[in-house]
Amino acid sequence: MGEDLFQNLPSEMIINILSRLDCRTTIRAKCVCKPWLDLLTTHEFVKSHLSKSLTGLVIVERKSVSMMTYKMVDELDLNLYLNLYCGLSISVFNLDLPFCIEIHTSINGLILLREWRCGYSILCNPVTRDFIKLPYPGNPLCSLKLELYGFGVSRMSEKYKVVRISPEKHNHSPELKYSNSDECECQVYTVGTGAWRRIGKCGEIRDLSDNSLMPMTFLCGNLHWWWKSTQISSLDLETELFSTFSGPPCVKGGYMSSLMGCLCVCHNSYMQINMWVMKKYGDEKSWTKEFSMLRDCTIWDCLRHLDPIKVFRNGDMLMSHRKGRPLYYSRNDKTIRYLDVDLFKSNGNGIRPYTPSFLSLKTFATENVTSF
Repeated sequence: MGEDLFQNLPSEMIINILSRLDCRTTIRAKCVCKPWLDLLTTHEFVKSHLSKSLTGLVIVERKSVSMMTYKMVDELDLNLYLNLYCGLSISVFNLDLPFCIEIHTSINGLILLREWRCGYSILCNPVTRDFIKLPYPGNPLCSLKLELYGFGVSRMSEKYKVVRISPEKHNHSPELKYSNSDECECQVYTVGTGAWRRIGKCGEIRDLSDNSLMPMTFLCGNLHWWWKSTQISSLDLETELFSTFSGPPCVKGGYMSSLMGCLCVCHNSYMQINMWVMKKYGDEKSWTKEFSMLRDCTIWDCLRHLDPIKVFRNGDMLMSHRKGRPLYYSRNDKTIRYLDVDLFKSNGNGIRPYTPSFLSLKTFATENVTSF
């Protein structure tokens, strides 16, 4: 009787129920019957599941020059932290990606990976197990150190876009030398079109601060990067228009990220690290010093580019410094320490926030999608 009742439910109600399952349970649910398999691949289910999906972690560990492992922790909350220190087991999923390159960033389950030495990019969904290799838009022989990349999705049209800013001369001229007066050019790859396109010039190389060479920060449908040290430039992915606003007061540069749904800047001072948060997006007066952390000489060298991952209910915070073991900040005593648990102890670890989804790259037109 129970089975008959479930079979007679409207598809909208079944989607509502199944979209509350975690990623791995949903994968097993696809094997129950063909109607479920068909239902769980619809746009309605993918969108509903993504809206309820909890942000976890992707843990990257380099085993050798030609081998990396990628692991996913399903959820990240205060209970996870307590479980780690109580010695309880953690649910870890091996992604088995067929690559050996760094994770740049991820949006809605899609991961952008960048190979800095050879210049190519890969867009991948480890849940649906498919990927596309993006063509390199510039001169493959030029220096890649000046390239700035970002990945995000437009607010209205929901188009996924990879953005690249680089010296214009490097894209067109065989002469690879440049000067500070050389102009930068912005290019956009809209997933589903299969090609890059130029959207215009965006200033001179000398206007890019050193912190601009870090990944662009995606928030509120915009990509952000540092401009002239004290200014933040943004690109609206819907309109593809540029704008600029001021960073935190009396702050020059710093690692930029998103935290608690707000734009965040991590800035080093002589004795401490301060994290500034823009409480109201676009309002320069809303910059607030949310966290202040005391200097720790034992780990200070690795704190130049702290990336906040999660703020727990008690005000503590989990952070990454891009390449290495994660760090844990205690709000009570304002100190930072390594998260000393087996999962994160290996050398060469990197952690990134990751929200799993069933968005398949095969739904995008004209893309050459490879399954693994």
